[in-house]
Amino acid sequence: MYKEICQAIHSCHSFVVISHIRPDGDATGSTIALGLALRSLGKKVRMWNRDGAPKLFSFLEGSSEVECIPPALPEDVDCFICVDTADLKRIGDEGVKLFNQAPLTLNIDHHHTNKRYADHNAVGGHDAACGCLIYELLRVLGVKLNKAMADALYAAISTDTGSFKYSSTTPRVMRIVADIMEAGVDVGEINRMMYDEKDPISQKVEAEVLSNMVFEENGAISHYSMTKQTKERLQLDMEATKDLVDIIRGWQGVKACAIFEEEHDDVIRISLRSKDPRVDVSAIAGKHGGGGHCMAAGIRMRGELAACREAVLNTIKETLRSLS
Repeated sequence: MYKEICQAIHSCHSFVVISHIRPDGDATGSTIALGLALRSLGKKVRMWNRDGAPKLFSFLEGSSEVECIPPALPEDVDCFICVDTADLKRIGDEGVKLFNQAPLTLNIDHHHTNKRYADHNAVGGHDAACGCLIYELLRVLGVKLNKAMADALYAAISTDTGSFKYSSTTPRVMRIVADIMEAGVDVGEINRMMYDEKDPISQKVEAEVLSNMVFEENGAISHYSMTKQTKERLQLDMEATKDLVDIIRGWQGVKACAIFEEEHDDVIRISLRSKDPRVDVSAIAGKHGGGGHCMAAGIRMRGELAACREAVLNTIKETLRSLS
């Protein structure tokens, strides 16, 4: 799977590494790990994201180097790499424009819905995290992991496996993590920074969600809607609303949950999670123009929040009722 990707990397000198907008731990960690690894091979590397690196991952060496996308593609760039991005449009309009100008494009991703949009694609649809693919790629390239790369890969894999709670946490995943830890990851410290540090804003958000979440289908569905008015009232930035779905998924009896968030220009961002493998939220998302994994997926829809919410919830209900 990596032969063409490796040949492309060896043949090029100047790279862009980018991931999807509103990056999570896997997107951020994969970007940083690959960027630092390419530099260790003597390559020139720029790390981009439309929204920068989340504050949560500011402890990762290299996070401050994740820059916003510039207005023009630097003349020396000869390879443009997308990581953890199933659909090219998820890097944002600015990124798509520059991607289409690049001499050579690569796509490294773990979503089975990936559209294989690059010149060369390494897509592992059954991998727990893009970080697992980056780890394997670095081994093939002969890169020796240092602590900074290892921390980034650990953050990528840990967050996309729900800190190793999800069913995607296979023996292979744990073997990868064990090897990463050998490079110097301080598991206790990195887990504390990712999972145990809550600022006052995140606690306000959690209180808001818990007070206003809704249960349907006898508790099998939980959902919450974050309106623009609520974001203004609580003075929330984009990062503060990124992981709302984790607040509502843990309730006993819930099989599927959804967060509906009003964004700009009548866009509704929808995060879906399943706790029952028979409820494939990637299939549900696919019916509304989204995608993802069986247990975690997302959609971006245009329209009124109430109408989008009703359409998606009806699809979830149809799926649940089909089980009986």
